Amino acid sequence: MAFLWNRTPQTAIRADAERSAQIDDYVSSRIQVDGPGLALAVVLSGTAVHAAGYGLADIRRGLPIEQDTIFHLASCGKQFTGLGILMLAEERRLHLDDALGEHLPGLAGFGPNVTIRRLLHYTSAIRDLYDEEGVEEVLARCAWPINADIISTYSDLGCPMAEPRIEPGDTFSYSNSGYELLGAIIERVSGRSYNDFFQARVFSRLGMQDSFSIPERRVRDRRRATGYVLNEHAEFIEQGGNEFDDLVGSGSFYTTTYDLCLYDQALRTTSLVSQASMREALTSDQTNDGNDTHYGFGWYLGAYEGMPCADHQGAWIGFYSYVRLARPLSIFVLSNHPDLDLVEVANLTTATYP
Repeated sequence: MAFLWNRTPQTAIRADAERSAQIDDYVSSRIQVDGPGLALAVVLSGTAVHAAGYGLADIRRGLPIEQDTIFHLASCGKQFTGLGILMLAEERRLHLDDALGEHLPGLAGFGPNVTIRRLLHYTSAIRDLYDEEGVEEVLARCAWPINADIISTYSDLGCPMAEPRIEPGDTFSYSNSGYELLGAIIERVSGRSYNDFFQARVFSRLGMQDSFSIPERRVRDRRRATGYVLNEHAEFIEQGGNEFDDLVGSGSFYTTTYDLCLYDQALRTTSLVSQASMREALTSDQTNDGNDTHYGFGWYLGAYEGMPCADHQGAWIGFYSYVRLARPLSIFVLSNHPDLDLVEVANLTTATYP
């Protein structure tokens, strides 16, 4: 069902009733009213034109999804890590082409060609520690690791590359732990925790009251949705935490669709970073042989229906997310439903706003 923002005037919804009804009918046909669902917000040229919650935030408590329901952003949070790096680069506290070891000296063994830029673009060629063997290596050091444990694991393993004959820049390879290293750089260079950096530099500045990256709040806030997975009987099962939940950089944020609308407004201006920095964030890298990676700084880059498009998906501990910027339209989908195609939801939504 659609809802109206009840906070600040700049996020009032100017909905087209017919278009919103089409979206409501589509999403409602794909969920059960007594099961998990999603929150959806659509921004057209800076104005919210649709905002709705469907299904339940928590089945056991019977809580509906509302405007202030808090979801895990999962890997869609990588864009914030890219944003934080750009903020520090604009202040000349780091350079995008700095070697990783300049800011994390324990990883100087990766050499001069593993740079911040290549970590952002997934072309660093370092091994991702989120595979089965890597997880075992990290958990052997700490039951609930933090970013320092990722750094020490790489150091102890001799700064391993993904494959012996792959050089930095050779290929695109998605790496969660690479973004964890970027989170560690933000902490080291700024002198603040990852959460405190973004609270001060982004969330508090924009009025994003329900966005955070701290374990304590995600446990105690009653407005937080419950994540679900499906078992072999197609039943919704509550998903608990994960041993990697305290790592930051690759996707540790919780947020709401309301907050993401505020964020979208800021991205359309220079209130966070310059337009030049945003263009860099939304520019593809190239591999050493000249092929585009179609990935910026936490954004996949391409086109939808002929429009330039930046987007990302995420999934973690029973939460699912999808964000799309296809100017002038922005779409934010946050879900706890394990069997929905969020890209399809976004495509249908886009089709209603030609």
